[in-house]
Order: sequence, then C-alpha cells, then structure tokens
Amino acid sequence: MLLSLIVYTVSALLLAWLGWHVSNREQRLLAQGGRELPLYSWEILVALLVYVAVSSVRWLTAWDYNMYYNYFLSMQSLGEYSRENFEPGFSFLTIAIARTGAHFAVYFGFWAALQIGLLYYALRHRKVLLPWIALCVFMGPYYIQWMNTIRQAVVECLFVIMVELIVRRKFWIYLLLSLAAMLIHRMSILLIPLYFIPLIKVPHIKVWILWAIMLGCAVLGQFPQWIRWIFERLGEFASLLGYGHYYHLFAVGNLEYIFRTWMGPARLFPIASCLIMIWYYPSIKKMSGDDKFVSAAYRFSLLHIAFLNVFANTTLYLRRPGDLLRGIFLVMVCYTLHFLWRERKWIPFALMALLNLYFIYYEIIKVAMAPDNLYYPQMYHTFLFS
Repeated sequence: MLLSLIVYTVSALLLAWLGWHVSNREQRLLAQGGRELPLYSWEILVALLVYVAVSSVRWLTAWDYNMYYNYFLSMQSLGEYSRENFEPGFSFLTIAIARTGAHFAVYFGFWAALQIGLLYYALRHRKVLLPWIALCVFMGPYYIQWMNTIRQAVVECLFVIMVELIVRRKFWIYLLLSLAAMLIHRMSILLIPLYFIPLIKVPHIKVWILWAIMLGCAVLGQFPQWIRWIFERLGEFASLLGYGHYYHLFAVGNLEYIFRTWMGPARLFPIASCLIMIWYYPSIKKMSGDDKFVSAAYRFSLLHIAFLNVFANTTLYLRRPGDLLRGIFLVMVCYTLHFLWRERKWIPFALMALLNLYFIYYEIIKVAMAPDNLYYPQMYHTFLFS
C-alpha cells in the first residue's frame, strides 16, 4: 500500500511540476516575441522518461497485463506466439522485441512510451494542460486502465492527435492513421465514422437539455435488456465489428453478458464532471479563442459519457468503443480544470479536482481493506523488489 501511494503521488507531482515549468517557460518566451518550445524540451523529455521508467518496472498488476506478460515470455522461451488472433502490427512488434532477448521491462516500456509520447505530441501546442494531464493520469483511473489495456490505450492516445486532423479536414491522413491503428487494435475501425461527428452542424442546445440527456443515458443504462433488440438488427454485421460472439449470445436470449453494476464513484464522478464541463463550456471555448479542437474535444467528451452510461450494465466489450474516447475526455477535463484555476473559481475547481483526482487513493484504500491479493490492478507492484 505504501509503495503504491508513493509511486502514484510522486509521479503525479513530478510530472505536474515539469509540465508547469515548461508551460511557464514557454509563456515567457512567447511574451518576449519568441517561439513555442519544442517537444524535446528537457522538461518533457524527463517527464517521458519518468513515465516509461515507472511503467516498465510495473509487474503482475491485472488480467490483461498478465496476458501480455505471459505471451511475451512464451515467445522468448518457446519461440512461438501462443495466440493467433492478435492484430498483425501488435504481433510483429511483440515478436520483434521478444526475439532480441530483451527483458520484459523493455517491452512494457515501449508501449508506455507510445502512450505518453502520443499524448504529449498531441498537446505540444497546448502545454498549459500538461500539469493537469499528469495529475489526472496518475491520480485518476487513466494510468491503471492504460497499463492494463496497452493496445487500446495506444489507440486512445493516438485519437487525441487525430482530432486535430478532423479540425483541419485532413480526411485521407485520418483514414490512413485509422487503418494503421487497426494493425494494433482492430476496434480502431470505429474511428473512421468518428471523423464526421464534429463536422455535423447542430443547433445550440441549452445546458439543462444537455444535462437531461446525460442523466437520461445513465438511467437508460440501468435497463440493458434493450441491447438484445439492437443485436437482432445488427445481424452478422456485429462480426465485422468484432462482436460476433456476443451477437450469438444475445440472439439466443442468453443474459450471461448483462450485468448490474454499482452506481458508485467510478460511474457517478465522470457524469458529474461532464455536467460541470457542460456548464462552463461556453467560457472555456471563449478562453481558448474559439479553438475548433476544443469544440471537437467537447463533443467527443459528451459522446464518451453518454455511450459508456448507456452500455454501463453490459459486457466490457460492448463498452470498449466508448473507451476509445477516454483520452480526449481526459483532455477536456484538463481544459475545465485549467479554466477554473485560471479564473479563480475555487469552489467548482475544488469539486472538479475532487471528482478527478480521488480515484487512485480511493481504490488503494478499498484494496487495503479487502483480503490481500497480488493481482489487484490498483496496487503498484514491481519486479525490482521481488
């Protein structure tokens, strides 16, 4: 428990300080007529190294992590890959690193470098967000989820870059990146229709209506039986999306993959964050100078919360398309925190901070009160002390 508290807290504060330092240094340069600092500024390089170092020595922490760990070791010891349905790009990179004889820390460090590198690159012109990104990643649920879902996490971070392509109307580059992402995670095919969402013109919707929609999605998600109706109409198209197995389960009336999840902080706090985001969005947009990236991030954030809540009581695999938007939701949360801090709106800032910076401590305390188990993903374990 103590190790987990130290690692997450120190990592969050260190990366936040580095982000704050590089952002302030850049602001001073711009005020003097200079240029933006490059991505290879020493603060950013140190931040990337810290993130990769913490991630590479992390060990045996969750089901998916253990799966990747075992496949990597089996590739090295047996000389063959023990799973055939991984995407070709992911398999190629795994086999290439395994055959070098590298320690598994190098393998996990590589994927961690892709995650944080893509996210920092996406925010290279928005360095004021870096301190908030660091705090939210390590104190919120993001780091734990990214380390567990490795392939999907890379796509989530890549999508933050791709939002800029949507704003700039670079469809063919966006399409190529989507197809390339499919080599890492086949679910990336769902990124293609997302290109058109920020381009759809919608009339102004009042705050209370948006609030009602978000809360309505949460209520609808409490009654997942309607999912079967959708699957009956998807037919075999579900197989193309990677849901063929679940199509057959629902088609025969099997309720094995319908769950009733607890409406606890992990579900309620993102909804509450979204409601605050909706309330202050006009001011955030004004602060950003009507940046189209912010508008797109906001729209994707609403979609993220709505989708996850509608499918909250179904299998994880049905919720995963919404998880692709987790990275851009993180960015919008940080825009909201930055705005509230800058405008000295202390009460809503404190509430927003509580909603997004509590997770790791809450989870560690829960685990500490439960029977000891090595594989709790919330706890930080490292092979260095094994």
